[in-house]
Amino acid sequence: MKISARDEYACSAVLELALNYDSEAPIRVQDIAQRQGIPMKFLFQIMQILKRVDIVRSRRGTEGGYVLTRPPSQITVGDVMRAMSGPFVQLSCLESGNFADNCGKQDICQFKPIWAEVDRAIGSILNNVTFEELVRRSRIGQRQLMYHI
Repeated sequence: MKISARDEYACSAVLELALNYDSEAPIRVQDIAQRQGIPMKFLFQIMQILKRVDIVRSRRGTEGGYVLTRPPSQITVGDVMRAMSGPFVQLSCLESGNFADNCGKQDICQFKPIWAEVDRAIGSILNNVTFEELVRRSRIGQRQLMYHI
């Protein structure tokens, strides 16, 4: 599994929206890009994909921007990664990413069970980390950096 810049940027964008979820105010793409260090042109494309898979929704106008479609506790890193790149383990013989598919070498392939196990292992991590957890981790990290005089 290769994690692309697009995958990282998408996760960072969703994290930014999760950090601001309680305000219920849309976050402008420009603000997400600036806070997370994401190129604007790239971020527009990412947000369109996330909108298409119903992770974010947009509001138009001067007070417009993006918001999450559901609470951060209901969105996992796995959801975002699959939206951006498809299945965790991509096999040339299985375009659907479904390990139940019969590729014609079912009886002699020694690797398919290994790839299926890798897919489950990756999924068990990415599907169990919610953006609520990432927000909590982020806020703990910010508190540790504060100095009071």
